[in-house]
Amino acid sequence: RSGHTAFAKDGCLYIFGGWNAEGMFNDLYMLDVENKDWSDLDLGWGHKRWNHACTLVEAIPSWRVFVFGGATDSDGSGRTLGNFDRNIGVLDLGDHYYWDAPPLEDPPLGKTAEFPSQREHTAMIYDPEESRLVMFGGWSNKWMSDVWQINVSSIVGPPYAIITLEPALGPVTG
Repeated sequence: RSGHTAFAKDGCLYIFGGWNAEGMFNDLYMLDVENKDWSDLDLGWGHKRWNHACTLVEAIPSWRVFVFGGATDSDGSGRTLGNFDRNIGVLDLGDHYYWDAPPLEDPPLGKTAEFPSQREHTAMIYDPEESRLVMFGGWSNKWMSDVWQINVSSIVGPPYAIITLEPALGPVTG
């Protein structure tokens, strides 16, 4: 498998997407490192994709994984070159894993929304100080050197939260 992304969380290694000589993938596998046991989580997102960007983010109430772009098999024709994507997917690592398409913030009144163009091989990091994804460059039939930021504070929540109160003296709000 090549062109996949990987991240580690709580003693497990996760692998998403990629391709090999036989085809492309839209699957999520988990390796329990201590027990050396692989599990197919049977949890794909969007189209089969490879050469995408991925970053793990601590969020409230559960960790999130952001996936951006990549080369896709959007037309079902197999591993073709030049079908690039610019979608963002979010994998929630809570009690029940699930994918979501994030509601990104609307542009200020009177302005149009600007998003990165379709691409693969993008570098992406999470800036916890500003609750934003920062993306740099990539390939879209030429090497790109642009920088984009996307505020994801509505998805990751504040850097703090009250989850429970012991002893239970009343409802937890705020």
